[in-house]
Formats: sequence, structure tokens, C-alpha cells
Amino acid sequence: MKLTVKMCLFTCYLCVFMAINAQASEVLGISQQVKGDVTELQIKLTKNVTPKVFVLSEGGVRVVIDLPRTNLAPQVQKRIGNEHIFLGKGGVKQIRYAQRGEKDIRLVADLSRDAKYLSRSYQEGVLRLFIQGKSVQIKTTGPRVFKGMVFPRLKPSLQNDTQVNMVSGIPVPRLKNGRISRAKRKLVVVIDPGHGGHDPGAIGKKKVREETVTLKAALELRKQLLKTGKYKVVLTRSTDKYVALENRVMIARKASADLFISLHADSLSKSSIRGASVYTLADRAQKRGQNLTQTQNWILDVDLASHSAPVANILVDLAQRSTLSKSAEFADILVPQLKKQTVLLGNTHRQAGLYVLLAPDVPAVLLEMGFLSNKKDEALLNSAKHRKKLMKSVTKAINSYFTAQNTLQASR
Repeated sequence: MKLTVKMCLFTCYLCVFMAINAQASEVLGISQQVKGDVTELQIKLTKNVTPKVFVLSEGGVRVVIDLPRTNLAPQVQKRIGNEHIFLGKGGVKQIRYAQRGEKDIRLVADLSRDAKYLSRSYQEGVLRLFIQGKSVQIKTTGPRVFKGMVFPRLKPSLQNDTQVNMVSGIPVPRLKNGRISRAKRKLVVVIDPGHGGHDPGAIGKKKVREETVTLKAALELRKQLLKTGKYKVVLTRSTDKYVALENRVMIARKASADLFISLHADSLSKSSIRGASVYTLADRAQKRGQNLTQTQNWILDVDLASHSAPVANILVDLAQRSTLSKSAEFADILVPQLKKQTVLLGNTHRQAGLYVLLAPDVPAVLLEMGFLSNKKDEALLNSAKHRKKLMKSVTKAINSYFTAQNTLQASR
């Protein structure tokens, strides 16, 4: 009997616990603060959810905030009113509200003409968005009702920042390369010199630092690529500065990169091992790429918002498989070219779940140019003459790769 009572009590507690956790989050408040030319839009929630934030630029720049399992608190609903709009401040013209399905809501912050989205933070149930731009007055001509309306996730156009070297804040949705005729633009190659700043990377026995040789090699490769006149070249860093791994990927995506090459130098405790190697993303890491797409709110050249989660995952998977195939094609072209100029590590084309290779829509390789733990490799990597030869092989591989890609596209 006692056991039965205990089981009933436990069941009651469990039901109450599940009911509490099943409750939707509420937006308790929406506030804006303007400091100089930066506007902070703050959204306070009753409990942590996973907000999705992305930028649309067609028809005016807008920041879209999707909040799953969330409702507006009565006091916020009262502020928004029947028009489902309230005026913004600073770089925010207005904020619109719409219900998405039965459980989710969407907020859209329309920005002023010259405003731009900088970054966001989300801690302890408070979402903060930072927008740079000046205040613009809006004239309303009558009620605009958005109740029940779902704002489409449009495919964005690339912002006017065509000379991208660094990216501040979270990623800007990239314009797929296929939407611009290659006859109208140069191919974009992003070169990523590994490490930098407080992260020197590997250090050889003669004190040669990985951050130094990767930057020198990157500058040499950029010089050679620009000389061909075929490419726009973007560096993730051009000085001895640390760049976070996620920012390196963001830079490639914002630049609409056709190819991403990360340069590194290896190190092992066994100093006899030497040789270059090339890495592409391992199949086992594809899930990480999908998760990254969702957590970073990247927009691919597919309308993920109009599909169910399983279908959206399939679309991302298909995009990623195509990218992995192109990455492997470039690696297979690069390895024979490298062999002409340097010693190669056995099983030269390798696979790994490296962060800089995770972008699902940018073909990418990581080139380990040699081992700083090996005296011969260290001396070669510290030699401008060797780096020039090595980057010449990379340049030839890039030329061959894009020639093959163009031939393939023309045959379709």
C-alpha cells in the first residue's frame, strides 16, 4: 500500500514537472537603447529557448528573430496592439510581430536605410541585437495588420561590402555563386593563414613559428593568384592577428568564396616524419556541419524555412555532399602538383573534422605544408624560395580545378 502511494506521488510530481517544462516561453519585454550610432535591441524571455536570427537584404535590410515555443506576455501584446507593430529607435525603424504556426513567433526589425546588423548575444534568457545606424522617422499612412502572417525567409543578396577581409559579429547570409554569372565576376579564393596573434601554432627547433610561415605563404599565394588576373583573393588575416575559427569560416561565406584554402604547418614528437598533406572534411563530421548551419543561422541557396525540419536537414545534407565532392576534386588535383615541388606524407589526401572545413557550401581544403618538428621541413618552410615554389603548385592546382569546373558546367 505504501509503495502504491509513493508511486502515485512520484507520478504526480513527474506530471507537474513535465507540465512546467512543457510551458511555452514568454517575451516579457522588448526595449531599445541608443548609444551614439549603435542601437541595442533587447528581448527578454521567461526561459531559455534557441532563437534563430538571420538577416534579409532584399527590399530593405531586416533582422528576423524566430522564437520557438514562445508567446508574447500580455503587457507586450498590449504595447504592440492590433497592428502588431511598434516603432523603433536609432537604426531600427520598426519591429513587427507575427505568429508562426501554433507555438512559435517571429519578430522582424526593419532597419533604416544605412543601418547594418553587427552582432548578437544571448545569455540567461536575454537576447541582445546590436545595430549600427542613425535614426530615421517613419510616416504611417494607416493600419498595417500582420496578425497570422508568416514572413518568408527570402534568399538574400550579398551586401555591398565587396572588399571583405575581416567580419565582425555573426555571419551575414551569403549569396550563392550560382546566382551571379561567372562571366560578370571574378572567382573568389579565400586564403586562411593558420593561427596568429596569441596563438603561434607549432614552433620548430630553430624557433620558426607556424603563424609566421603560414602568413608568408598566404601572401605569396595571393600575389601569384592576383597576377593571373582571374581571381578576387581574400585573406582571413593579413597581419599577426588572432582570428577565431568560426570567423574564418564566416569570412569565406560572406565573400561568397568559390574555394577556401587553409594553410598550416604540422608538428609531431617524432622529428623524423616530414612531408606535406591535404585534408578535406570527413564524412563523419557532416553532422557537425549541419549543426553549425543551424546554430549560426546560415542561409543556404534553399528556402529552409518553408520545409519541415527533416526535409531541411536533407537539403543541407545534399548541399554539403556536393561541396564535399568539390573539395575532394580539388584535393585530388592539388596533391600531384605538390608532389612536383615537395616531399609528401604517405596517404597524402586525408580526412578530418576540422572546424575551418565545416561550411556546407564552400569547397575547402586544409594544406599542411610540412612539419616544423622536422629540421629539413622547418628550413624549407622558412625559405622564401621554397614557399614560392610550393605556392606555385597551389596556384596551378587552382587554375586546373576551375578549368575543370567550368568545363563540367558547360557540358550540363
